[in-house]
Amino acid sequence: MSFPPDPRRAPAGPRRLPADRRRRIRLVVFAALAVLVFVAIGLVVQTALGPKVKENLTPPAPIPVPVGSAAPTEATPAPAPALTGPIQIIQGSQLVNGVYLGFPQTTQGAVSAADEFMTQIGSTLDPDRASAVLQLTADPSYPSGPQDFAQGTISERKQLGLPATGQLPSVASVVLDPVEYQVRDVTADEVTVLLLADDVLTLPGQGTQTRVGVYPLRMRWAEDDWKILQPDPHTSFSQLSAVPGTAQAATNGWQEMTP
Repeated sequence: MSFPPDPRRAPAGPRRLPADRRRRIRLVVFAALAVLVFVAIGLVVQTALGPKVKENLTPPAPIPVPVGSAAPTEATPAPAPALTGPIQIIQGSQLVNGVYLGFPQTTQGAVSAADEFMTQIGSTLDPDRASAVLQLTADPSYPSGPQDFAQGTISERKQLGLPATGQLPSVASVVLDPVEYQVRDVTADEVTVLLLADDVLTLPGQGTQTRVGVYPLRMRWAEDDWKILQPDPHTSFSQLSAVPGTAQAATNGWQEMTP
């Protein structure tokens, strides 16, 4: 016998899935949504930034050509670089008769030799001493060097009002102190060295005074050392004179020397 449905019971609904299965479905949905979000963000960033062009880039350094490549087999030798900037004076490796000799075959060595030789020559009023210095330092092509510089010392004595020959008053003296330098016509074997120097004079009845002068020496590498060439009488550098260490000296191209 059948019974009519009980009106108090709710009609049966759809069947619910187990809880663990529902969790797995939610995770899959969330993962899919996350992927879509990341893709969307990537598209937005790419659109906003777009391709960029770098400007004002420093060009790359030239790549050295390896040996044996298509580079020329012969190259024109580069000229010897002129020495600039402050330099330290090098002391010669040999001391002969009070004069340092034996300087390296570099521009710095030439400047150092000129500094030593000019200090010796310019710090004496004795013609014999000037001649002795040139006997050690004159180039073989300048055999008259000792006589010429001895005569130059005699001329200086006359200009200072001192006896041309004979003994001088004990207070009479000259001390040459090169302070700054320049170079000209630099090659591996020759260089013209200009020295800006203080010349300290002490004379009878006049006390001590200082004057500034430009002293050029043409130097040549010979006999394994720097030697003095015959001066060029047609060249003058007096227009470069200035008080050492001043702005005018720097403007005139003078560079510092340190012992």
